[in-house]
Amino acid sequence: MSWIKRESYNENSDGEKNYPFARWMSWLFLVASILLLIYTCYRAEISYQGNVGAIYFKYYLISLAGVLFWGIVLRLREGIRANIVTVVTTLVVGIYMVEGGLTMLGMGQPHNAAAAAAEQGIEYDERSKLEVIEDLIAEGVDAVPTVSPSHFTQVIGVNEEDVGDLFPLAGVSNKTTVYHNESGKYLIYKSDRHGFNNPNSQWDSKRIEWFLTGDSFTHGSAVQPGEEIAGQIRAIAHSSAISVGFSGNGPLIEYAALVEYGKALKPAKVLWIYYENDLTNLQSEQKNSLLIQYMEDGFTQNLINRQQEVDNMLEEYITQQAQAQALLYKTKWIRLYTIRAMIGIDVVDVDVDIDPLFAEILTKAKAEVDGWEGKLYFVYLPEYARYKKSVSHDDLRRKSEVIEVVKGLGIPVIDIHQEVFANHPDPLALFPFRLPGHYIADGYSEVAKAIVTGVNKYEQSNK
Repeated sequence: MSWIKRESYNENSDGEKNYPFARWMSWLFLVASILLLIYTCYRAEISYQGNVGAIYFKYYLISLAGVLFWGIVLRLREGIRANIVTVVTTLVVGIYMVEGGLTMLGMGQPHNAAAAAAEQGIEYDERSKLEVIEDLIAEGVDAVPTVSPSHFTQVIGVNEEDVGDLFPLAGVSNKTTVYHNESGKYLIYKSDRHGFNNPNSQWDSKRIEWFLTGDSFTHGSAVQPGEEIAGQIRAIAHSSAISVGFSGNGPLIEYAALVEYGKALKPAKVLWIYYENDLTNLQSEQKNSLLIQYMEDGFTQNLINRQQEVDNMLEEYITQQAQAQALLYKTKWIRLYTIRAMIGIDVVDVDVDIDPLFAEILTKAKAEVDGWEGKLYFVYLPEYARYKKSVSHDDLRRKSEVIEVVKGLGIPVIDIHQEVFANHPDPLALFPFRLPGHYIADGYSEVAKAIVTGVNKYEQSNK
């Protein structure tokens, strides 16, 4: 980039060299910094309504530092400014060349799962979710993406003013639904009559024996239909099981799903499947004025009888978001998506206090289940970090405190760390490619066995 200095200058009346190209590049970098600041503000404060400030804080610092830096550079002597522009432009071009190279090599999958799959000789579908859906539609399949309920707590265009009196708790019903790819193959399932990942026939059972509420682990992340916890329980216990779990759910949405669907079914056993980021999710959920109404006695949206309204809303949302998602995918290189994904710059490790609302939610959940003479069980799922490094299992994610709260409410606890992972010879083998994420099918199978065994033991001891 030394040509900036060699060829892009002239002399002023005092004999000092001018570098007009460097001046214009300085203005360009200043404008880019201002635009980054505006975009950061838009994403953090409008799109996500201030719920992910920890992620965007660094971008505020970067953009503000850029504005200040280039404002100062523009006031420096021409030669110094040219030197700075030369160095910065060289760095920027170099970074984008690396981004392009990594993208062409297919890098940038979360935790480099594609590379891990290649090392193990496992085929890995490297298409984007958008490409998978487009391919299915081209084959004549009416396919849609998953739309998590958590989207409606933080995404612009579907905030509570737009939602009005309707907050969906599942996806579009009776559709081929594309989730995501964590183990080499996309989870693609036919949603049931209420938009969940269950065989539709389960809703026709005379009595529902098992009812599961939870997040992505309950939804079935990383495995194929039937390999999720509910599917494994059906196979083990030979009885009906319905899951209303969905990715991104936290305690308030999980309770809402119990009210909307569990109350109508009156299942014998309710599994509250807790994962270790649920308390973080609760922080954003309780800011939604519609969701927080579930803490009022008797509140319901009557969703089980409003499926057509839910489908219409979700299909409109999907249509609105399709163009935006396509644009985001096409501009990944501008946003240095691959480099950011590989270094994990947007991963924030959050350890939050136990909000009193958590106990209030579980208290109401137990009262609901007791009301139809069912039994509520709390299933504690452990995360990958517990087995990657040496940790205090009681202290990590306030585990012992959470379990103490639950037991204090008289709710039986099934600790999957104690029942499965602590006794497994190689706990990391239960995660896809031994990388951070959800469980593989064998992992979900072990979880299901522990749940069925734990529930049976409890029932036998209380006869």
